[in-house]
Parts: sequence; structure tokens; C-alpha cells
Amino acid sequence: MDPRSEMYKNRYKNFILVATVPVFVFYVTFMIVPIGMSFFYSLFDWAGFTSDMEFVGLGNYSSLLFKDDLFRRTILNSLKYVFYGGILIFGITLLFTYRISNFKSKRLKDFIQMLMFVPNTISPVALGIGWTFLLNPRWGAFNNLIDTLGLSSIKRPWLSEEFIFGSMMSLLVWIHVGFFLVMFLAAADRIPYSLYESAQLDGASSWKMFMTITLPLIRDIISTSVVMWIIFSFKIFGYIFAFIGGAASDPPVSIRNIAVQLYLTGFGKRTPLYRLGYASGMGIILLLLVVILIYVFQRLFRTTEAIEF
Repeated sequence: MDPRSEMYKNRYKNFILVATVPVFVFYVTFMIVPIGMSFFYSLFDWAGFTSDMEFVGLGNYSSLLFKDDLFRRTILNSLKYVFYGGILIFGITLLFTYRISNFKSKRLKDFIQMLMFVPNTISPVALGIGWTFLLNPRWGAFNNLIDTLGLSSIKRPWLSEEFIFGSMMSLLVWIHVGFFLVMFLAAADRIPYSLYESAQLDGASSWKMFMTITLPLIRDIISTSVVMWIIFSFKIFGYIFAFIGGAASDPPVSIRNIAVQLYLTGFGKRTPLYRLGYASGMGIILLLLVVILIYVFQRLFRTTEAIEF
């Protein structure tokens, strides 16, 4: 064997080792260990700031899933964010992708992407509070605009129990459409134009080209984006926490997800609760829900067809 080849092989192995070990240590330290500790604490009735820990086994999980109506409501809200939000966000994003990808001017494309991405550069707390002001039923800009247009019949108390979830969802859709639009357009731009030229010669319309060329070739980006949305939707915190209540009160139950309920249970807001053992159980259930949903989605949308261009 060539000694020089053996030397390069050893250097390559050493490089892989040096590059991998720190990442592995970081992952174990800040991911695996905290998850393990959370599961351990979830087996106890523990306030979090004392050494007084009463072992309850799976009692916290039993209470959460079968006795805690408020937590079950937050699970339902979380799933509504995932599915309703996903349908709206990706439906609107795909429509924008279809229209914008047909623009001839690259400057116009870039300007619209930048404009729609702007909400992602603003603090979630600022957006949550700002959206509350816009939708205030008495003096909010949205209802004032409706009055100006002479459409007073469609005015609604947007922050009431009946409409508040939809109001919260409108904020999330507005923010995340711009985020995923940038990803979809970047994927569409990498498709060779020759494929569209061939389709045009065959008489295909722009919509048919989008459905038969663009969508299949950005399928991997769409799949990745859906997984990201599943994770994002369960992690939503700042927008909900600041919506309506801000620093004055707890977020309404109608819009709470598991992440917000976990924080309120562990630490409280106006009234401290300090039930960190119980809250740790919520965290483990949250993790399991995310893993299950991502697994189911990937099984449903798995394809063995390799698309190349």
C-alpha cells in the first residue's frame, strides 16, 4: 500500500473525529441530558426550588392526560395551530410562489420577498402587542378601516372568546408565509428554465407548468418546511404570550398552546405556581407529540422516486 495514501487516510479519519466529537458532546450536553433530567423530574411532585421531592411515578402523566381539562385544551390548541396553520400557510405560500415565480423582473421578485419577510425580523412581543392594537374592537385600525370602507356589517369583536383564535392564527399566517415563501422561491429559482421552455412548446399553461414541473421539483423543500412548521407551531411562545395580556395578565385559554401552559404551570405569571415536576411532564408530552407528528408526516409523504435535473 502506498504510504502517502495511508497518511492521507489517517488524516481524514482524524479530521472526522475532531469535527464530530465536539458536536456530539454539545448535542448530548444540551439536548439528551436536559431531556433525561426533564423525564426524571416529571416523576416527582416538585416545586423546583427545594429539595423536597415526592416520587409519584407516572402520576403527573395520568393527571395531565386524564384529569387536567386545561392541559387537554392546550393540546387541542397546539394541534389546531399545526393543522389549520399549516393548511393556510402552505396554501397561501404556494399561491404566492406560483405568481411571483412568473415575474420576469428579478428586482421585483427580491423586493416582494423582502417585504413579506420583514415580520420575521421584528420582535415576537412587539408583533403580538401590535396585532392586539390593530384588532382592538373599539379603536383598532382594522375595524376603523372596515368603517371607512362602509362595511360595518362585517365588524366583529376580534379579541373575544369566539374570534380570538382566528385572530391569533392570522398573525401567525402573516409572519410565516413570508418565511416559507423565501425558501420556496429559492428552490423554484434553481429549476433549469429549459424545462419550462419545453413545456411551453408543448402548449402547457403557466398553472400546468407549476403543477407538473415546479411542485415536484421543490417537493423536498416543501417536506422540510412542513417539518419545520410542526416544530415551530409547538414552540410558539412570544406571540401568544404577548397577545392581549402582555405583561398585565395570563394569555387567554383559547389561544394557549402547550409551551405557554408549560411556562405558566412551572413559573406562573401574576400568581407563581412553581410546579416544575408537573411542567416537566408537559415538556415530555410535547416532545413525544412533535416526534410522532413528524414521523407520521414523513411516512405519509415518503417517496422512493428520485427527481433529478
